[in-house]
Amino acid sequence: MIRFLIFCLSLIVALALFAPILSPYNPALIDLSIANSPPTLTHLFGTDLLGRDLFSRILYSLQTSLIIGVSSALLSTILALIFIFISQLYFHHFFQRILDLLLAIPSMLVVMLIQGFLSGGMIVMICAIALGHWIFIAKVLDTQLCQLKKLDFYQCSIVLGASKSKALMRDLLPACLNLILILFILNIAHGIGTESTLSFFGLSSDATLPSLGNILNDFPKAIFIGAWWIILFPTLSILALILPLLGLSNALQDSLGVKL
Repeated sequence: MIRFLIFCLSLIVALALFAPILSPYNPALIDLSIANSPPTLTHLFGTDLLGRDLFSRILYSLQTSLIIGVSSALLSTILALIFIFISQLYFHHFFQRILDLLLAIPSMLVVMLIQGFLSGGMIVMICAIALGHWIFIAKVLDTQLCQLKKLDFYQCSIVLGASKSKALMRDLLPACLNLILILFILNIAHGIGTESTLSFFGLSSDATLPSLGNILNDFPKAIFIGAWWIILFPTLSILALILPLLGLSNALQDSLGVKL
């Protein structure tokens, strides 16, 4: 199962990486004479409201979604680890209450506010998504570390003279690597979903940049004119990105014995 999911993800990554080679048309090329054309052998996924080839736009959109998803997941994991390192060494109970307070704020609301006020490019969106998602990672890691600190291997390390920082880096964090990996994969999926949602509501990093959310932004007009392909293919592409990531995280939880 894990191999199959990795194969599916590898295929999607390959499509994204080789989008300039596989794409038959320029994704930004507007041709109003063929606007709203249904799928044909010339345009496999049809064309959008401006006559742009939908297959080409989806290929480049996969690239955009993966960059944002992976980058935001990496940044949120780094932020969570920095917070955990500080909180485990100093004023742990105080930082626990800070985490609980931040968890009470909907992450999507935070991301939408940051992206809406700053209206920046891709880097701003990556930072906004990371700022909305690192809190959950930190809370899960903090709970896991608190459980590990009760075990004998940590207690023995402290008794033998190891400092808290050394025991944290040498004993506790390595024991959480499987959990960190699973949280990283989950956050890639969440980052892709968040980017698509923001773009759908007109809060994209760049309206001219091909993204699955930008394509689905034409959803209401596509329904009105009956252009089902503008809805179907981007939706399937989002599912093809997110579902293997969620499936892989679940499979790794079972195989590695990690519970979230």
